[in-house]
Amino acid sequence: MLLYIFTFLVVIFLISPIIVLVPISFTSLSYFKFPPPSFSTQWYNSFVQNDEWLKSFFKSLELSCVVVILSVIIGTIAALAVSRVNFKFKKAFMALMVTPMIIPIVIIGVALLNSFAKIGLNDTMIGLIIAHTLIAVPIVFVTVMSGLKGLDKNIELAAEGLGSTEIRVFFKIILPQLKSSMLSACLFAFITSFDEVSVTLFLAGTKTKTLPVAMWETMRTELTPTLAAVSCILILLTIIILAVQNIFNYRLKNKYTCSSNK
Repeated sequence: MLLYIFTFLVVIFLISPIIVLVPISFTSLSYFKFPPPSFSTQWYNSFVQNDEWLKSFFKSLELSCVVVILSVIIGTIAALAVSRVNFKFKKAFMALMVTPMIIPIVIIGVALLNSFAKIGLNDTMIGLIIAHTLIAVPIVFVTVMSGLKGLDKNIELAAEGLGSTEIRVFFKIILPQLKSSMLSACLFAFITSFDEVSVTLFLAGTKTKTLPVAMWETMRTELTPTLAAVSCILILLTIIILAVQNIFNYRLKNKYTCSSNK
């Protein structure tokens, strides 16, 4: 019983800032106050009617979608190479793949700033895509690797023994079994890119300002409840993404359960 109470208190402690943020985003005041004296949607309207906010939002959305595609391709190929091919320096390669998860993000930002300045990639979408992909690839790599460990290699060997090519085995045997892991990798890569601010602050400029950067600048110059409204929108987006993942995994699990029962 004490364990349940302790767990409940920890959960409340963790989500209490989010719970407080929601009513603040609907306040009628022009500053933060909890609880708000009255409610209004003016700060959500301010976000929707502000061209700079919308431009940064769609910039982040566009950037995240491209990063998802690139990071999933690179991370999946790397995971397949590690799990299916024996080559020299495999452990070193695996360490290299997860290095961006270990190195402090500020160091990555400084290194990319100096490197991109020499080739003119600062304040460009290409530079941000490369930077965000660098950060998202390790997450995809680890997620897909965990999915590959649960696959039965005998099925692949049987397909190859019957004359199937390696590419056909991947698309017909491996990929269908990796649906859950691939979806998780896509969602994690999207959230990582969409919420990334540390590296983006080093590389972004007026042409490539993402939503987290716009929020950071607003927090430093003009602290209004619009920031709370934008934060609630991001929280809602994250919840929707996680809900989609859970629904997909639940349906996939039920599908495999029904198939095995038959």
